[in-house]
Parts: sequence; structure tokens; C-alpha cells
Amino acid sequence: MTRDPRDFFNWKRTEDFCGQQLTTYADKARLYSIEANFRESLHALANAGDLDEASVGARLRQVGLGVFRPDALAHGKVSQALAYFARMGARPTYCTAATITPWMVRDVWRYQFNVASGERLALLDLLFEATPSIVVVFTADDDVPVPLAALMADSKGEADPDAREGWELRSHLRSPHRIEVYMHIADEPVDVVRDGGILLGPDGFAAAMLAERGTDITDEVVAMSERIQHEHGESGRTCELHDSTLREAMLRLGEKADGPLDRWQVLRMLGATCDMYAGPGENIICEPGTDPWWDRAGLLAQRTSYLSDRAGRPDAQTRISGNRGAQ
Repeated sequence: MTRDPRDFFNWKRTEDFCGQQLTTYADKARLYSIEANFRESLHALANAGDLDEASVGARLRQVGLGVFRPDALAHGKVSQALAYFARMGARPTYCTAATITPWMVRDVWRYQFNVASGERLALLDLLFEATPSIVVVFTADDDVPVPLAALMADSKGEADPDAREGWELRSHLRSPHRIEVYMHIADEPVDVVRDGGILLGPDGFAAAMLAERGTDITDEVVAMSERIQHEHGESGRTCELHDSTLREAMLRLGEKADGPLDRWQVLRMLGATCDMYAGPGENIICEPGTDPWWDRAGLLAQRTSYLSDRAGRPDAQTRISGNRGAQ
């Protein structure tokens, strides 16, 4: 394995590396490797950590990347999500506040937004502009049998509540629809690189990956969420609708579209009623790519029972039907 970080600027070598060590999904390796920021992020990690390719791959398979979005902070979901992932064997070891811009949103979900409706894009902009988010690196406990990113991705559950079984993170958090899901989670080690590089920049991503991993910083993440909400929550709750698609959607519901509005009520209403898709076809990248990781561990057939046993189920008071708005 090479120790020259500059090799990651070679897109073909990076594609081969990703296919061997970071993803089971050939399209991800092919598409991501031609993105300059992705290659810069791998180079920054290898260079700052003096890591060869094998060490880069091993480090990235041991971590997961999650983003607590403004809706998680406003609705008080951070502690519950952290407790859920602790049961899954994932503990936070690094965090930083990040303002997620419309450009970042479109870049992170580039290969899913090929079929996104205008309403979906506008709703996500409305959500992410409310407050800063929190980017969190999770480290795997010793007994996690697959790359941590894959375990976390398969634990989060479907965006559609009707497609969930009840044990998933989104069921525990009472997510009411595909807009208000509280966390973004990178699906595979290759997505940890891509998402982290977009949200933190290559050098920030490298710093996050190389941070001390021996300390559980749950209390720090919770304190950061409370601080952001204290500083930005009141101003972030109110909004003006400037996007014509959202204004029209509110009027179709018989709701007002002018003047200061409650952002979380708007998102709750429109997230349940707006079209999320436009045009034919499916996402360019339409699967997380996690199945083969479980197959290699000999656990593909047992994956659901393994995850649901670790997660437990929400009690009757935390079911989706009992969901409430931000308090």
C-alpha cells in the first residue's frame, strides 16, 4: 500500500481504493472519485495523519458520521438519538457546529436530488437555515461486526413512516414524514469521506477523523445542542416564505403565506402534503450499499433481528402517533 498521499489525486487510483476498502457500490466509487473535493479530503486525511491506504481504510471503517439538523435541536431529539446509538455500539467522539448552506445541501444529496421536486428543495432550505447543525463523528465499540457507517445507516429507518417497523431510530424519534427526520447519517465509509469533506472542508474533515477517539463526548454534544438552541432557537423559529412554491402550497391548504410564520409548523404541514419527487426514474444512487458488508460478516439474514434487539422499541408514549411539535 502506498504511503504517498498525493496518489489520492489520481481519480482512477482513488476509484480502485474506494471499491476495495470503502464501498460495495461501484457507482459510488466511480462517481465520487471524479469529485475534486472528495479526493482532496482523502489526501488531507492521509497527509495529516501520515497514513497509508490500508490505515486510511481501516480508520474510516471504524467511524460513522451523523448530522443533528436544526429540527433535531428544536424538537429536543439529540439526547434520545445519542442514547439510541449507544445501544447500537456507536459513541460520539468528536463534534462541531456547522452552518449548512443551500449549496451544501444540494451537494451532499446530489445523487438523490436528480428526482427532487421544487417543494422538497425549498423545504430543506427552510429547515437548514433555521440554526446551525452539529456534525458528529461516532466511533464503534469493539463488538460492532460491520463498518460503523453501515450499521448506523441501517439503523436509521426509512424516511416514510409507513415503511418503518418500529425499532429504527426514526421510529424512536417519532419522525412524522420524510422532511422532519432529525438526523442525516452517512451510509458507508465512502459517504463519511464525501459528506464530511463537503460539510467541513478537506482539512476540517481530516481533523475530525484524526481527533482523539477514546472519550465518549455525549455530554458535550448535548450541551452544544442546548447552546445553539438557546442562542438561535427563538429567531430560528420564525420565518418568511419567499419561495413561490411554498407560498402556493400554504395557500392550497388554506393557510396564510405572508408575515412571520412558525417555521416548524410550516415544515410539519408541508412536509406531509407536498410532492417530494419530480420527473421519471429513481435516484442516481438509490441504495445505501450496506448489504454486502453484512453478508461478509455472515449476518445478512440476521441483520434486522440483530439491529432490533440492540435498539429495543419505543414505549407507547414515543410512538409516531404521539408526535408533537417543538415546545
